Amino acid sequence: MDDYQTEEEQVESIKKWWRENSRAIIIGVTIGLVAIFSWQSWQDYTYQHAEEASDFYQQVIKLSTDNKGPEAIELINEIELNYNDTIYAALAGLQKAKLQLIDGKSAEATLTLDNVFASSNNSSLAHIAHLRALKLKVGSGERETVITTVSQILEGELGGAAGSFTAQYHELQGDVYRLMGDLAKARVSYEQALLVAREKNQLTQLKLDDLGGENIGFKSVLETVDTVEGTK
Repeated sequence: MDDYQTEEEQVESIKKWWRENSRAIIIGVTIGLVAIFSWQSWQDYTYQHAEEASDFYQQVIKLSTDNKGPEAIELINEIELNYNDTIYAALAGLQKAKLQLIDGKSAEATLTLDNVFASSNNSSLAHIAHLRALKLKVGSGERETVITTVSQILEGELGGAAGSFTAQYHELQGDVYRLMGDLAKARVSYEQALLVAREKNQLTQLKLDDLGGENIGFKSVLETVDTVEGTK
């Protein structure tokens, strides 16, 4: 009987424990299953969402190739509105700016590129858009603005770090200084572009050589910058 009573007591103890804890366990299991289901659903949605954006973007490229600019831009606007959380919104924006330039709408193209730079969560595409926008601004005569903006980018005061685009920003700065007739600053900018470039850039070297005079080396870059700044 003692053994029977002990077993009976154990069963009753288990039943009591279940009565006291079953609700919490059921709720916990339910929350866990809901979380797993929600995560899987979100992954499925994200994948499908990106696939739809990709399909629309391919249609944009096809329309652009077929010289159907207005239809392409209409579709791009839809991508920017409904798929701005995907990389295809930035890619579509770059294509939109290209089509606007073909139509001679330089100001609109510049605004489009500025928007890509401001909204894209892909740093590479953002900097590509920004560099293109700045070059258009140079063409429209906004040279001082471009110099200031490039300096802010290089100093990390505007947007993310320039990263692998640092050399391109320095080169653009050199181009603007050259247009402004400040060959000393243009030389420094070209030298800096060559110093930070990941690969040898023949075009930048040609621009530097075309300035004439002796090319400065790495050790004298800072001295040259100080000299130039002192002549402002």
